[in-house]
Amino acid sequence: MESLWKMGLIALMLCSNAALAGFKIDGKPKVVFNATGSPGFLTFEGVTRDITLADDGEKLVFTVPVDTLDTGIEVRDDHMRRTYVQTDQFPNAIITLSRAGVTWPESGSSEGTVKGVFQLHGVDQEVEITYSIKRVKTAYRVKASFPFNTSKHGIEIPSYLGVTIAPEMDGEVTVELLEEAAAQ
Repeated sequence: MESLWKMGLIALMLCSNAALAGFKIDGKPKVVFNATGSPGFLTFEGVTRDITLADDGEKLVFTVPVDTLDTGIEVRDDHMRRTYVQTDQFPNAIITLSRAGVTWPESGSSEGTVKGVFQLHGVDQEVEITYSIKRVKTAYRVKASFPFNTSKHGIEIPSYLGVTIAPEMDGEVTVELLEEAAAQ
């Protein structure tokens, strides 16, 4: 009985000490969605600093409330939100990726690609995320980008006053991640 108790105590100690440290967002993150319109001369970006991170030790889930994206033109933002992305039904853009698929440098920097899932308009699509990471003291400075196609997410191709937006877009995330202490 005593050995069973000791094994349980040792297992409890190992579990609490071995818990993976999670990441949290620090500083001023930036998310940009780049788009182009016909006849090819129009480019614009939707920008926000509103992004959250859930980290369960195995996967990273970044969530961006689409209503916080600002393109610089209120009418365009309203059309994007209400008519095309329908943020009343699908409020978030979400990207999920495996922590293990990323090369986290102990010092210096790393670059690579990792497969992820991008959810927009309630539709999941696999994407390839290109990233660069620089270790800065106790944080990781991350820049990542990925292409996506709004049509594959079930979003009608936006067109307004003769300008049609191409369904192929790019997402960019710049964020600083701090490791939180392991759970005690």
